[in-house]
Amino acid sequence: MIYLLVLFQVVGSPFLNITEPVITGAGGPDAYGYRWIDSDTTGGPAFNWIDIKGIGTQITGLADDNVVGPFAIGFEFPYYWYKVNSFYVGSNGYIAFGDPTLEAHPFQTLPNSQTPNNVLAPLMSDIDFTPQGTCWYWTNASHDTCIIQYDSVRFWNVGTSLNTFQIILSKPDSSITFQYLVQNGTPGGGTNFLTVGIENVSGTVGLQYQHDNVPNYNTIHANLAILFYPPESTTYQVHDIAVWKVMNDVSGGFFVYNGDSVNLWAVVKNTGNQPEANFDVYCQVRNPSNVLVFADTITVSSLAPGATDSLVFTPFWNPTVNGPYSVKVKSLLSGDMTPSNDSTLVEARVVTYPATLQYDNGTYEQVMSWNGPNSGWGNKFYPPKYPVKVNQLSLHFGSVTSGNAPVHIQLIDDDGPNGDPGTVIFDTLIVVTDTGWKHIDVANHYFIIGSGAFYVGGIAENASEPGFSMDTDPLFSVRSYEYTGSWAPYRDNTSVDLLIRTNIELWSGVVEETHPGVQPKTSPACATPNPFTRLTKISFAPHVNTVKVYDACGRLVRTINLKKGMGFWNGCDAKGNHLNQGIYFGIGDNQEVIKLIMVK
Repeated sequence: MIYLLVLFQVVGSPFLNITEPVITGAGGPDAYGYRWIDSDTTGGPAFNWIDIKGIGTQITGLADDNVVGPFAIGFEFPYYWYKVNSFYVGSNGYIAFGDPTLEAHPFQTLPNSQTPNNVLAPLMSDIDFTPQGTCWYWTNASHDTCIIQYDSVRFWNVGTSLNTFQIILSKPDSSITFQYLVQNGTPGGGTNFLTVGIENVSGTVGLQYQHDNVPNYNTIHANLAILFYPPESTTYQVHDIAVWKVMNDVSGGFFVYNGDSVNLWAVVKNTGNQPEANFDVYCQVRNPSNVLVFADTITVSSLAPGATDSLVFTPFWNPTVNGPYSVKVKSLLSGDMTPSNDSTLVEARVVTYPATLQYDNGTYEQVMSWNGPNSGWGNKFYPPKYPVKVNQLSLHFGSVTSGNAPVHIQLIDDDGPNGDPGTVIFDTLIVVTDTGWKHIDVANHYFIIGSGAFYVGGIAENASEPGFSMDTDPLFSVRSYEYTGSWAPYRDNTSVDLLIRTNIELWSGVVEETHPGVQPKTSPACATPNPFTRLTKISFAPHVNTVKVYDACGRLVRTINLKKGMGFWNGCDAKGNHLNQGIYFGIGDNQEVIKLIMVK
C-alpha cells in the first residue's frame, strides 16, 4: 500500500551453460564476482518450473506490506563470502537472509545499504496477499536445494494482475535462480515500483537485473529464468565490522527507570571476509544536554569472518535525571570498508512512575496518511518496570480534511508472531474533527501489563485522513509500526517517530521486574558456573517459568522450563545437538536477560 505525505515546513543448475561474450541478456560481475544471465539469451539457463505448491510447507501470515519468518533453508547455503541457513519472507516479493526489516514502496535499487540487506528480490514490488495468493518453501531430500514460491499473488490495487514466481537456491554450484511461471499486469506507484536483483549482507555489493523496467530489454515475463552465479574464485577482500545489535534485537529505543542500574551491551559482527584483530569498540551515553555521562571502550582481540562477539560495557550506567539520552556504540576498525554500519545510535528515555512513555520530542514536521481505508500506525512500548497499569492512550493528528474522520484507537498485546501486535486488548472508535492530541482515558479498565511489550495504535476507517503526526528530528526509536491490513514494523521507522504515547503507573501487589538490559543490583538472575563447559544452573526469580536461550545472532536455540525459578542447560539445542562455544543470551518470561558463555 502507498502512503501520502504532507510536509510542514531441486536441481543443481544442469542448465549452467554460460558463454562469455557481453550481451544484453547477461550482466556483472559485481565487486565480488557474481554474474547473471537469463533464458532469453543464447547460452542462458533453460526455464524449468518446479511446482512445490501443496508439496512444500505453506508460509502463513503474509498480507499487505509485512514480513514473516525466519524459515530454515535446510542446509548451509554459500552466498558471497559467507553462508546462510535461514530466511525471512517479505510479502512484497523478496526474501532476506537474517534481516526482518520490511521493504515497501518506494522500493530501493540494489545494492543499497538501506535495510533490509542480504536480499534476493525476484519481484520486489507492492504485492498484496489479502485478496488471494499463497507462498511455499521446500527443501529436497538431499538437502542441497531449497525453493521459495509465490503463487497467484496480485499487485496491490491491480485486480487484473497475477504473478507466480520462485527462487531456487542450489548448494552444489552456489547458484540462485529466479523463475516466473505467470506474470500478468504492472505494479502501480509511479516510480520506484519494481526491483529485481540480489545484494550482500552490508548492501554494498550486488547485482540489479532491472529497476522500474529499466533497462527495457530486461522485462519480467512468463517462462523467464534468471540465473545468478558466483565466481569460481575471487581476490576480493572485505574488511568490515558491523555494530549488529545494541540493547535489543532491533537496536530500538528503550525506557529506564530513574535510579536503576543499566547493563549496556552490544553485539558486533565481522561482515567481511578477512579475520580482524585488536580493534576497539566504544559505548558512550549522552544526557539531554548532550553531555557525556558514560563511556567505556572494549578491545576485541580477534573476530573471524562471519563471527560475532557480545560486549558488555562496564560499569553499570546509573541515570538519576529523567529525559531522553543517546546510547552510541561504534567500531573503530582501521580500514573498515563500510562506514555506514560502524556505529549504532539508540534512544534511551529515563522515567519515573507515573510516566508518559513517548519517543517524539513534542513537535511534528510531517503528517502521513495511507491512500487506502482501514490503515494506520502504532508504537511499541516496553515499560522499564513491571507490573504497570495503563491509564491513557494518546495520539496526535496533524490534518483532517472532511471534519469527520473515524479512527479506531487500540491497545494491543505483543502476542503476535515474533512479538508483533496480536490480541486487541481494547478498541474504541473516535471521530477526529480537528487537529491536535486525542486522549483516551482507560484508567478504569485496569489493563495490567505484567511482562513484555504492548502497542498503542490507531486505524483510520477512511482513506487519506486523518493525517498522523510524525517527528523527523533524531533520535529515532525504531519502534513505529504500520497497519495496512496487517501490522508490520513501519517502513520508515529509522527516520521518523510517531506522536503516539501512553501513560502508565506502577501496579502494586506484584514483584517488580525489569526491561531487557536493565537490571537492578539485587536481580536474582544468574548462571553458575558461567562460563561453563557441560552444564550450568540457571536461576531467576521464583515466579519465572521459562527461559529462552538465543545465540549471538538472535536465533532461538532452546527453551528451558524452570521450577521455582531454577533450571539447567547442557549447551544443546532443542533437538539435543551440541552447540558451538560462544556467547548466548537467556531471556526469562519476565524479560530479564542473562549472558551465558559456553567454552569447550
